Amino acid sequence: MDYEHTPVMLKETLKMLNPEPGQKFIDCTLGGGGYTKEILERIGETGQVLGIDLDDLAIANAELNFTTEIKNKKLILAHENFKNLPVIAKRYFTADAKFDGIVFDLGLSSAQLQDRRRGFSFNLPDAPLGMNFGDSIKETAENIINSWSIQDLAKIFKDYGEEKFAYKIALAIASERRLKRVTTVGQLVEIIAKASPKRIKIHPATKIFQALRLAVNQELENLRTILPLAVSLLKPGGKLIVVSYHSLEDRIVKQYFKQESKDCLCPPAAPICVCGHKANLKILTHKILRPTREEVLINPRSSSARLRAAGKI
Repeated sequence: MDYEHTPVMLKETLKMLNPEPGQKFIDCTLGGGGYTKEILERIGETGQVLGIDLDDLAIANAELNFTTEIKNKKLILAHENFKNLPVIAKRYFTADAKFDGIVFDLGLSSAQLQDRRRGFSFNLPDAPLGMNFGDSIKETAENIINSWSIQDLAKIFKDYGEEKFAYKIALAIASERRLKRVTTVGQLVEIIAKASPKRIKIHPATKIFQALRLAVNQELENLRTILPLAVSLLKPGGKLIVVSYHSLEDRIVKQYFKQESKDCLCPPAAPICVCGHKANLKILTHKILRPTREEVLINPRSSSARLRAAGKI
């Protein structure tokens, strides 16, 4: 299948990164290669991009569309989980290599939503309940739905999906799975719909599917882990760009940027600093950037995007 994905806030990202000839960048969520394509056009013959994606479709698509750049080693592809970024960078560059910019786009691509193998979309009722970004992730939404306790299901629905009716939906799932194993998107959507209020603004399965995807892929845990590791790979003046799509991701990025832009993390009541912490980031987006109205009209899926950027001191 063709790998479809429209890069969100591309102009804003490029303005922040400001790629120049000879520079090196990392695209930690390669997807359809939208950011990478534009960066490659600006870094000349001596610049390089390391493109990382856990999705085999994204890597296969890039191999088709960037044959010359790959051959000339301007683009290096890594079929990996970005949580292993330092190991990946060391494998393809020198051990002390530093980069001019690193970008994360944490959203799902259109290709992933349309892939019936994954079960990301509640509009594909016959799809299996996988929801993993790549074959190396062995957890599945099916396993979570059929084996986790009611309390654990309710917790991820509430914490990861911010679902008001988390416990009621978890109870409904547990009741149904005692009769028959829940294996398809359609089965799960039907259970959720019956347990949810009739009048809600969004599809009743939206938040539950979000929660399951985050749990299967450990997305929030990986984001917390990777932010300091990414900063350690930046040159002084290098930029870190993160595009997130819901409040949980954005909160992690916001808090990390705020923490790392301060010289002291001691409690306000402390008479002197004893932590010894030194700021290593300068926040470049004191208010989050949102897509323009024109972009949302062209790409409605961009409407929830939030962009934050920081520079390495």
